[in-house]
Amino acid sequence: MFHKRSKILIITGVFPPMAIAEADHIARLAAELGAAGYSVDVLTSNVPNVPETPNCRVHPIMTGWKWADRGNIRRFARQIRPDIVFIWFVGPAFQYHPMITFAASELKAALPGVKIITQVTAPNGSRPKQFPHASRLLRKAVGFAHGRTHVDYSFGTLLRDSDRVVAMAGPHLDRLATMLPNLESKSAIIPPPPLIVMSEPGAASRKRGREMLKAKDDETVFVYFGRLYQGKGLESLIDAFASVHARIPNTRLAIVGGPIMDRGDGWKVEDLYAQADRLGLADGISWSGEFAFDSDAASLYLRGGDIAVLPFAEGAALNNSSLAAAAGHDLPVITTNSERPEHELVDGENVLIVPPSNVDALAAAMIRLAGDTQLQGKLREGVRRLADKHFTWQGSVASTIAVFEDALSPQAAA
Repeated sequence: MFHKRSKILIITGVFPPMAIAEADHIARLAAELGAAGYSVDVLTSNVPNVPETPNCRVHPIMTGWKWADRGNIRRFARQIRPDIVFIWFVGPAFQYHPMITFAASELKAALPGVKIITQVTAPNGSRPKQFPHASRLLRKAVGFAHGRTHVDYSFGTLLRDSDRVVAMAGPHLDRLATMLPNLESKSAIIPPPPLIVMSEPGAASRKRGREMLKAKDDETVFVYFGRLYQGKGLESLIDAFASVHARIPNTRLAIVGGPIMDRGDGWKVEDLYAQADRLGLADGISWSGEFAFDSDAASLYLRGGDIAVLPFAEGAALNNSSLAAAAGHDLPVITTNSERPEHELVDGENVLIVPPSNVDALAAAMIRLAGDTQLQGKLREGVRRLADKHFTWQGSVASTIAVFEDALSPQAAA
């Protein structure tokens, strides 16, 4: 049964214009849920210039996500009185502070009968050790107040006290399941669809995209798509492209995306520019920089590419929005494997897989695929099937609604 006009309160530390994929994703999902008939409110960080989002009400009033701010969440939730609280969680979105990892417990106490759905966009929780001793003591006291069993150091009681947990990839759910027995019984996997405005397929868009990339007609364009930050394998990609370009001069690397907000790890995009200059690649790499979220520029860049290269340092999984975007544009994909393999990604069938941080293997794969049009065609067909199965907004929203409705069902209440 579809609970028309059920009230949804989304709690997220990130929202546009913050330069992070999770912000773009939750903004689009909030709008889609509103369009589907839910009454949607979004509680998020107090950042300037938060854009109006259709079909929902955005409240950028949280000045922080620390222990002193927990009362603000409770008070706001009591005002809204939602049927569902949807927590959009990954540690960096809340500055790694553990407060939010006890929000499910505290909101259930404040709002009897409310359902808590938590979507974990990546299995990176809080980091209590980063905070002062007094904060760690308070965390211990809060955890004790909400029960001693199944209180995880990084996820608090969030997994335990959420009525449903959504992961974005199988390997992520596998990792989360090590923190709570039988977590799979109340979990779902919903990969992210492409987070960009799609351009019209065809020759005109491809021509425009290649013009934007300054690509010559005879150049094979390898394209990286996504935010730029440590962990995306960009250093390895630039090193690998130096070898590829030396072997096949009529090649170009397009790095499409802007740098993420400062994560405090010392990484700077300027170091990538310097690396490219040292390798003599200034004329062989096209940098898109930031682009408007509500334009089709990103899609045009992808239309102008020939082969997507996504060398994630921790390996690819279905949660990677970059993979969804490449698949949505029928690009053959070279990517990396992980310690917990994503079984939907099959080497030589829908992607070409190399070990992470292995420059020689990555260069060899790029050279191989550039010279093998038959393999390109096979991978295009495979990635198209992958996109049809996992990477559509219609399917993603329908799956999310199914999780909500399952949580609201009388059987769940019983």
